[in-house]
Amino acid sequence: MSILFLLIVASAVVGSIIAYYIHTTKKKNESLICPLDGSCDSVVQSSYSKFIGVPVELMGVFYYIFTIFIYTLFIVGIIPYTPLISLFAVLLAVTGALFSLYLVAIQGIVLREWCTWCLISAFVSFLIAILSVFGSKMGFISALIDYKPVIIILHALTAALGVGGALITDVFFFKFLKDYRIAGEEANTLNTFSQIMWVALTGLIMTGLLLFLTNIDGYLASSKFITKMLAVLVIGINGGILNLIISPRIQEITFGGKHTHHAGELARLRKFAFATGAISISSWLLVFVLGSIRSIPYTVGQGIGLYVVVILLAVLGSQVYAHMLSKKA
Repeated sequence: MSILFLLIVASAVVGSIIAYYIHTTKKKNESLICPLDGSCDSVVQSSYSKFIGVPVELMGVFYYIFTIFIYTLFIVGIIPYTPLISLFAVLLAVTGALFSLYLVAIQGIVLREWCTWCLISAFVSFLIAILSVFGSKMGFISALIDYKPVIIILHALTAALGVGGALITDVFFFKFLKDYRIAGEEANTLNTFSQIMWVALTGLIMTGLLLFLTNIDGYLASSKFITKMLAVLVIGINGGILNLIISPRIQEITFGGKHTHHAGELARLRKFAFATGAISISSWLLVFVLGSIRSIPYTVGQGIGLYVVVILLAVLGSQVYAHMLSKKA
Protein backbone atom coordinates (compact mmCIF):
# COMPACT_ATOMS: atom_id res chain seq x y z
CA MET A 1 0.00 0.00 0.00
CA SER A 2 2.76 2.46 0.96
CA ILE A 3 4.52 1.82 -2.36
CA LEU A 4 1.36 2.77 -4.25
CA PHE A 5 1.01 5.89 -2.14
CA LEU A 6 4.63 6.85 -2.82
CA LEU A 7 4.03 6.40 -6.55
CA ILE A 8 0.95 8.63 -6.31
CA VAL A 9 2.95 11.32 -4.49
CA ALA A 10 5.77 11.09 -7.03
CA SER A 11 3.30 11.35 -9.90
CA ALA A 12 1.62 14.35 -8.30
CA VAL A 13 5.00 16.05 -7.87
CA VAL A 14 5.64 15.66 -11.60
CA GLY A 15 2.16 16.97 -12.39
CA SER A 16 2.54 19.97 -10.10
CA ILE A 17 5.87 20.92 -11.69
CA ILE A 18 4.33 20.81 -15.17
CA ALA A 19 1.26 22.80 -14.14
CA TYR A 20 3.36 25.38 -12.29
CA TYR A 21 5.70 25.73 -15.28
CA ILE A 22 2.78 26.41 -17.61
CA HIS A 23 1.23 28.90 -15.17
CA THR A 24 4.39 30.91 -14.50
CA THR A 25 5.36 30.98 -18.17
CA LYS A 26 1.93 32.29 -19.12
CA LYS A 27 2.11 34.99 -16.44
CA LYS A 28 5.45 36.15 -17.85
CA ASN A 29 3.99 36.17 -21.39
CA GLU A 30 6.80 33.88 -22.49
CA SER A 31 6.65 30.99 -24.93
CA LEU A 32 6.57 27.46 -23.60
CA ILE A 33 9.31 25.05 -24.53
CA CYS A 34 7.12 22.47 -26.25
CA PRO A 35 8.63 18.99 -26.81
CA LEU A 36 7.78 16.83 -29.83
CA ASP A 37 6.94 19.86 -31.97
CA GLY A 38 3.65 20.52 -30.16
CA SER A 39 1.51 23.66 -30.19
CA CYS A 40 1.69 24.42 -26.48
CA ASP A 41 1.30 28.20 -26.70
CA SER A 42 -1.74 28.00 -28.97
CA VAL A 43 -3.45 25.61 -26.56
CA VAL A 44 -2.63 27.28 -23.24
CA GLN A 45 -3.52 30.74 -24.58
CA SER A 46 -6.83 29.64 -26.12
CA SER A 47 -10.26 30.56 -24.79
CA TYR A 48 -10.47 27.04 -23.35
CA SER A 49 -7.47 27.61 -21.07
CA LYS A 50 -9.87 28.73 -18.34
CA PHE A 51 -12.64 26.72 -16.72
CA ILE A 52 -15.40 28.83 -15.17
CA GLY A 53 -12.96 31.72 -15.18
CA VAL A 54 -10.09 29.87 -13.49
CA PRO A 55 -6.91 28.97 -15.44
CA VAL A 56 -6.89 25.20 -15.83
CA GLU A 57 -3.17 24.93 -15.09
CA LEU A 58 -3.75 26.72 -11.77
CA MET A 59 -6.48 24.22 -10.97
CA GLY A 60 -3.93 21.55 -11.78
CA VAL A 61 -1.39 23.04 -9.38
CA PHE A 62 -3.89 22.99 -6.51
CA TYR A 63 -5.09 19.48 -7.39
CA TYR A 64 -1.60 18.00 -7.49
CA ILE A 65 -0.46 19.80 -4.33
CA PHE A 66 -3.56 18.62 -2.46
CA THR A 67 -2.90 15.07 -3.69
CA ILE A 68 0.70 15.28 -2.43
CA PHE A 69 -0.49 16.63 0.91
CA ILE A 70 -3.27 14.10 1.54
CA TYR A 71 -1.26 11.03 0.50
CA THR A 72 1.73 12.17 2.52
CA LEU A 73 -0.56 12.25 5.55
CA PHE A 74 -1.68 8.72 4.69
CA ILE A 75 1.93 7.53 4.44
CA VAL A 76 3.06 8.98 7.77
CA GLY A 77 -0.15 7.83 9.45
CA ILE A 78 -1.48 11.22 10.53
CA ILE A 79 -4.76 10.49 8.75
CA PRO A 80 -5.99 6.88 8.94
CA TYR A 81 -6.76 5.39 5.53
CA THR A 82 -10.30 4.30 6.35
CA PRO A 83 -12.69 2.93 3.71
CA LEU A 84 -14.63 6.21 3.59
CA ILE A 85 -11.48 8.32 3.20
CA SER A 86 -10.30 5.80 0.61
CA LEU A 87 -13.49 6.43 -1.35
CA PHE A 88 -12.97 10.20 -1.15
CA ALA A 89 -9.41 9.83 -2.46
CA VAL A 90 -10.56 7.66 -5.36
CA LEU A 91 -13.36 10.06 -6.29
CA LEU A 92 -10.92 12.97 -6.24
CA ALA A 93 -8.48 11.14 -8.49
CA VAL A 94 -11.17 9.95 -10.89
CA THR A 95 -12.59 13.47 -11.12
CA GLY A 96 -9.12 14.76 -11.97
CA ALA A 97 -8.74 12.11 -14.65
CA LEU A 98 -12.15 12.92 -16.15
CA PHE A 99 -11.28 16.60 -16.25
CA SER A 100 -8.02 15.76 -18.00
CA LEU A 101 -9.98 13.69 -20.51
CA TYR A 102 -12.22 16.70 -21.16
CA LEU A 103 -9.17 18.89 -21.80
CA VAL A 104 -7.66 16.30 -24.13
CA ALA A 105 -10.95 16.23 -26.05
CA ILE A 106 -10.83 20.02 -26.35
CA GLN A 107 -7.35 19.80 -27.86
CA GLY A 108 -8.18 17.04 -30.30
CA ILE A 109 -11.71 17.98 -31.36
CA VAL A 110 -12.07 21.74 -30.93
CA LEU A 111 -8.58 23.23 -31.17
CA ARG A 112 -7.10 20.45 -33.29
CA GLU A 113 -3.73 21.28 -31.76
CA TRP A 114 -1.74 19.47 -29.11
CA CYS A 115 0.10 20.74 -26.06
CA THR A 116 2.77 18.19 -25.14
CA TRP A 117 2.99 19.30 -21.52
CA CYS A 118 -0.79 19.15 -21.21
CA LEU A 119 -0.82 15.60 -22.54
CA ILE A 120 1.88 14.57 -20.08
CA SER A 121 -0.14 16.13 -17.27
CA ALA A 122 -3.21 14.22 -18.46
CA PHE A 123 -1.23 10.98 -18.42
CA VAL A 124 -0.10 11.75 -14.87
CA SER A 125 -3.68 12.34 -13.73
CA PHE A 126 -4.78 9.06 -15.33
CA LEU A 127 -1.92 7.28 -13.57
CA ILE A 128 -2.91 8.78 -10.21
CA ALA A 129 -6.50 7.64 -10.73
CA ILE A 130 -5.42 4.08 -11.57
CA LEU A 131 -3.05 3.87 -8.61
CA SER A 132 -5.66 5.29 -6.23
CA VAL A 133 -8.19 2.67 -7.35
CA PHE A 134 -5.69 -0.16 -6.81
CA GLY A 135 -4.80 1.26 -3.41
CA SER A 136 -8.38 1.76 -2.24
CA LYS A 137 -10.18 -0.18 0.46
CA MET A 138 -13.35 -1.83 -0.74
CA GLY A 139 -15.08 -1.75 2.63
CA PHE A 140 -16.64 1.62 1.90
CA ILE A 141 -20.02 0.21 0.82
CA SER A 142 -21.32 0.12 4.39
CA ALA A 143 -20.19 3.71 4.88
CA LEU A 144 -22.02 4.70 1.69
CA ILE A 145 -25.23 3.22 3.04
CA ASP A 146 -24.87 5.31 6.19
CA TYR A 147 -24.41 8.47 4.13
CA LYS A 148 -27.02 7.61 1.48
CA PRO A 149 -29.38 10.51 2.42
CA VAL A 150 -26.53 12.97 1.90
CA ILE A 151 -25.64 11.40 -1.44
CA ILE A 152 -29.28 11.60 -2.55
CA ILE A 153 -29.37 15.31 -1.72
CA LEU A 154 -26.15 15.93 -3.66
CA HIS A 155 -27.51 13.88 -6.56
CA ALA A 156 -30.68 15.98 -6.63
CA LEU A 157 -28.69 19.21 -6.47
CA THR A 158 -26.52 18.23 -9.45
CA ALA A 159 -29.64 17.27 -11.40
CA ALA A 160 -31.22 20.63 -10.57
CA LEU A 161 -28.02 22.41 -11.61
CA GLY A 162 -28.06 20.49 -14.86
CA VAL A 163 -31.68 21.36 -15.61
CA GLY A 164 -31.13 25.02 -14.83
CA GLY A 165 -27.92 25.14 -16.82
CA ALA A 166 -29.49 23.38 -19.80
CA LEU A 167 -32.48 25.71 -19.79
CA ILE A 168 -30.36 28.86 -19.57
CA THR A 169 -27.90 27.57 -22.17
CA ASP A 170 -30.68 26.73 -24.62
CA VAL A 171 -32.35 30.11 -24.14
CA PHE A 172 -29.08 31.93 -24.78
CA PHE A 173 -28.12 29.66 -27.65
CA PHE A 174 -31.44 30.08 -29.43
CA LYS A 175 -31.34 33.82 -28.80
CA PHE A 176 -27.79 34.21 -30.09
CA LEU A 177 -28.41 32.13 -33.20
CA LYS A 178 -31.39 34.14 -34.40
CA ASP A 179 -29.03 36.12 -36.64
CA TYR A 180 -26.94 33.04 -37.53
CA ARG A 181 -23.97 34.51 -35.67
CA ILE A 182 -22.40 34.32 -32.23
CA ALA A 183 -20.58 37.43 -31.03
CA GLY A 184 -17.48 37.32 -28.84
CA GLU A 185 -19.24 37.99 -25.53
CA GLU A 186 -22.01 35.59 -26.49
CA ALA A 187 -19.42 32.89 -27.16
CA ASN A 188 -17.84 33.45 -23.74
CA THR A 189 -21.25 33.22 -22.08
CA LEU A 190 -22.04 29.96 -23.85
CA ASN A 191 -18.64 28.50 -22.97
CA THR A 192 -19.15 29.32 -19.30
CA PHE A 193 -22.59 27.74 -19.19
CA SER A 194 -21.38 24.67 -21.07
CA GLN A 195 -18.62 24.23 -18.49
CA ILE A 196 -21.18 24.46 -15.70
CA MET A 197 -23.15 21.77 -17.51
CA TRP A 198 -20.12 19.48 -17.56
CA VAL A 199 -19.66 20.03 -13.82
CA ALA A 200 -23.31 19.12 -13.24
CA LEU A 201 -23.06 16.03 -15.43
CA THR A 202 -19.90 14.86 -13.68
CA GLY A 203 -21.51 15.38 -10.28
CA LEU A 204 -24.63 13.55 -11.42
CA ILE A 205 -22.62 10.56 -12.64
CA MET A 206 -20.40 10.39 -9.55
CA THR A 207 -23.26 10.63 -7.04
CA GLY A 208 -25.33 8.25 -9.16
CA LEU A 209 -22.50 5.73 -9.08
CA LEU A 210 -22.31 6.01 -5.30
CA LEU A 211 -26.04 5.41 -5.00
CA PHE A 212 -25.78 2.45 -7.36
CA LEU A 213 -23.11 0.85 -5.18
CA THR A 214 -25.42 0.96 -2.16
CA ASN A 215 -27.94 -1.39 -3.81
CA ILE A 216 -26.59 -2.85 -7.04
CA ASP A 217 -29.21 -5.57 -7.50
CA GLY A 218 -32.07 -3.22 -6.69
CA TYR A 219 -30.99 -0.55 -9.14
CA LEU A 220 -30.33 -3.06 -11.93
CA ALA A 221 -33.91 -4.26 -11.54
CA SER A 222 -35.31 -0.71 -11.59
CA SER A 223 -36.81 0.50 -14.86
CA LYS A 224 -36.59 4.04 -13.53
CA PHE A 225 -32.86 3.73 -12.93
CA ILE A 226 -32.10 2.20 -16.33
CA THR A 227 -34.16 4.83 -18.16
CA LYS A 228 -32.45 7.54 -16.17
CA MET A 229 -28.99 6.17 -16.96
CA LEU A 230 -29.87 6.08 -20.65
CA ALA A 231 -30.84 9.75 -20.43
CA VAL A 232 -27.54 10.54 -18.69
CA LEU A 233 -25.65 8.74 -21.46
CA VAL A 234 -27.55 10.73 -24.08
CA ILE A 235 -26.79 13.96 -22.21
CA GLY A 236 -23.08 13.17 -22.28
CA ILE A 237 -22.95 12.26 -25.97
CA ASN A 238 -25.26 15.09 -26.98
CA GLY A 239 -23.32 17.61 -24.89
CA GLY A 240 -20.10 16.51 -26.52
CA ILE A 241 -21.56 17.00 -29.99
CA LEU A 242 -23.02 20.41 -29.15
CA ASN A 243 -20.14 21.87 -27.16
CA LEU A 244 -17.17 20.23 -28.84
CA ILE A 245 -18.28 20.17 -32.47
CA ILE A 246 -21.29 22.32 -33.39
CA SER A 247 -20.77 25.39 -31.19
CA PRO A 248 -17.02 25.74 -31.93
CA ARG A 249 -17.73 25.30 -35.63
CA ILE A 250 -20.30 28.10 -35.61
CA GLN A 251 -17.89 30.34 -33.70
CA GLU A 252 -15.08 29.48 -36.10
CA ILE A 253 -17.15 30.51 -39.10
CA THR A 254 -18.48 33.61 -37.35
CA PHE A 255 -15.03 34.82 -36.34
CA GLY A 256 -13.48 34.11 -39.72
CA GLY A 257 -11.53 31.01 -38.79
CA LYS A 258 -9.91 28.84 -41.42
CA HIS A 259 -12.57 26.76 -43.10
CA THR A 260 -14.06 25.96 -46.48
CA HIS A 261 -17.45 27.61 -46.53
CA HIS A 262 -20.38 25.87 -48.19
CA ALA A 263 -23.73 27.38 -49.12
CA GLY A 264 -26.29 26.97 -46.34
CA GLU A 265 -23.66 25.72 -43.89
CA LEU A 266 -24.68 28.00 -41.04
CA ALA A 267 -28.36 27.22 -41.53
CA ARG A 268 -27.67 23.49 -41.27
CA LEU A 269 -25.48 23.99 -38.23
CA ARG A 270 -28.19 26.04 -36.58
CA LYS A 271 -30.71 23.25 -37.14
CA PHE A 272 -28.32 20.75 -35.58
CA ALA A 273 -27.69 23.15 -32.70
CA PHE A 274 -31.40 23.56 -32.05
CA ALA A 275 -31.90 19.79 -32.18
CA THR A 276 -29.09 19.07 -29.72
CA GLY A 277 -30.35 21.84 -27.46
CA ALA A 278 -33.81 20.28 -27.44
CA ILE A 279 -32.35 16.86 -26.65
CA SER A 280 -30.32 18.39 -23.82
CA ILE A 281 -33.14 20.16 -22.00
CA SER A 282 -35.64 17.31 -22.44
CA SER A 283 -33.10 14.75 -21.19
CA TRP A 284 -32.11 16.85 -18.19
CA LEU A 285 -35.77 17.40 -17.31
CA LEU A 286 -36.41 13.66 -17.53
CA VAL A 287 -33.43 12.96 -15.26
CA PHE A 288 -34.70 15.50 -12.75
CA VAL A 289 -38.26 14.14 -12.80
CA LEU A 290 -37.12 10.52 -12.49
CA GLY A 291 -34.88 11.50 -9.61
CA SER A 292 -37.83 13.11 -7.83
CA ILE A 293 -40.11 10.06 -7.84
CA ARG A 294 -39.69 6.66 -6.22
CA SER A 295 -40.64 4.50 -9.21
CA ILE A 296 -42.39 4.50 -12.57
CA PRO A 297 -45.29 2.22 -13.57
CA TYR A 298 -43.52 1.08 -16.73
CA THR A 299 -41.20 -1.68 -17.82
CA VAL A 300 -37.70 -0.87 -19.02
CA GLY A 301 -38.82 -1.07 -22.64
CA GLN A 302 -41.82 1.17 -22.04
CA GLY A 303 -39.72 3.69 -20.14
CA ILE A 304 -37.13 3.87 -22.91
CA GLY A 305 -39.87 4.07 -25.53
CA LEU A 306 -41.48 6.99 -23.72
CA TYR A 307 -38.11 8.72 -23.52
CA VAL A 308 -37.55 8.27 -27.25
CA VAL A 309 -40.97 9.79 -27.96
CA VAL A 310 -40.15 12.78 -25.75
CA ILE A 311 -36.84 13.26 -27.56
CA LEU A 312 -38.46 13.06 -30.99
CA LEU A 313 -41.14 15.59 -30.04
CA ALA A 314 -38.51 17.95 -28.62
CA VAL A 315 -36.38 17.71 -31.75
CA LEU A 316 -39.43 18.21 -33.97
CA GLY A 317 -40.40 21.31 -32.00
CA SER A 318 -36.88 22.70 -32.29
CA GLN A 319 -36.89 22.25 -36.05
CA VAL A 320 -40.25 23.96 -36.38
CA TYR A 321 -38.86 26.88 -34.39
CA ALA A 322 -35.71 26.97 -36.54
CA HIS A 323 -37.86 26.99 -39.68
CA MET A 324 -39.95 29.86 -38.33
CA LEU A 325 -36.80 31.86 -37.64
CA SER A 326 -35.46 31.20 -41.13
CA LYS A 327 -38.70 32.55 -42.60
CA LYS A 328 -38.29 35.77 -40.61
CA ALA A 329 -34.65 36.18 -41.63
